[in-house]
Amino acid sequence: MRIVHLVRATSWGGGERYALDLCEQSVSRGHDVTVVTRGIPRMDKYFSHLPGKIKKMPLGGIFDMVSPVKLASLIKSFPEERVVVHVHNFKDAEIVARAKYLVGNKKKVHLVVTRHLVRRGKKSLRWKFIYAGIDRLLFVSQLAKNEFLSTQPLIASEKIRVVHNSIIFPEKYSEPVPVAEHEILNILYAGRVASEKGLDVLIRAMGQLKNLPVRLTVTGTGEKEYLTQLWKLSEEVGVSDRITWTGFAKDVYKEIRDGDICVAPSIAKESFGLTIIEFMSQGRPVITTSNGAQTEIITDGEDGILVEAGNVEALADAIRKLAEDSDLRHRIGEKGAETFRKRFSYDVFFKKIMEEYGCPRLKARGPRS
Repeated sequence: MRIVHLVRATSWGGGERYALDLCEQSVSRGHDVTVVTRGIPRMDKYFSHLPGKIKKMPLGGIFDMVSPVKLASLIKSFPEERVVVHVHNFKDAEIVARAKYLVGNKKKVHLVVTRHLVRRGKKSLRWKFIYAGIDRLLFVSQLAKNEFLSTQPLIASEKIRVVHNSIIFPEKYSEPVPVAEHEILNILYAGRVASEKGLDVLIRAMGQLKNLPVRLTVTGTGEKEYLTQLWKLSEEVGVSDRITWTGFAKDVYKEIRDGDICVAPSIAKESFGLTIIEFMSQGRPVITTSNGAQTEIITDGEDGILVEAGNVEALADAIRKLAEDSDLRHRIGEKGAETFRKRFSYDVFFKKIMEEYGCPRLKARGPRS
């Protein structure tokens, strides 16, 4: 199968990781993959190891008249009669829709769009044209789908699917290990350090746990101004000596395995939450908020604990509950790992993606080495 991925981003993020993983796994299963970018070296380096030369186009959006022509020419150059084009935003979907029009009946172009955001759909004639050109619109959560459909955009319902995200992790972390017993428990936050992630709530919760033998590790980077605010807050709350700021972690899974309780206290509506399934994949008990797609991942009290976003007391109580009950920590961690294997493993995800591409058969593959 010929698969083309359009990657327009100028900085690295979850959507780009999603595209790269799909490219690598598709190649490993014998598919021909072509990547189209804007030619930015810091982005191209992530895809440069893939077979074939990276194709460069402006990918400029509504006023870009060059990219549709170049993409149509590229599609017509492939020997395959059917070409799957996968994009990760509607701007690129519009480019592909125009390219499909230029290709005409010379090739069958199957346009797949993954929607990573929680946003409402639009209804103008321009958007009707874009939606008409889409063959599959994939949402990373039911929440994202529902929000999009809340405005009743003009797209056929049979084109729409929900395919939950997944992750690929190194081979050495393919099997979860039990949480070790520690005299002082390590509460772990791993991810981007930004205001919407609720780290201030977590720090305030730590202030209510001074009688417990717990420490907090914050793994991740963010804007210096916001980090300074958090450092000041930790001093005000009286827990600065109980927090370790590790910054960027080259091996985040080692950090996760060093955690006894993993917390994702986001106050924003998460469209999915990859960090949560990273925690679960390693058998770590997870506490997260209930204001986004987290409720599609976790069943409260079974494979994780859900708390109200922004509620310091609720978060502190959940941490205390796990900190004081080692059996509960182990039970929730094990159940979380089981949920990950059954519902969120990459093989489960990739099979669904191939079905949407129109290729239901695939060979099973293990985690990335």
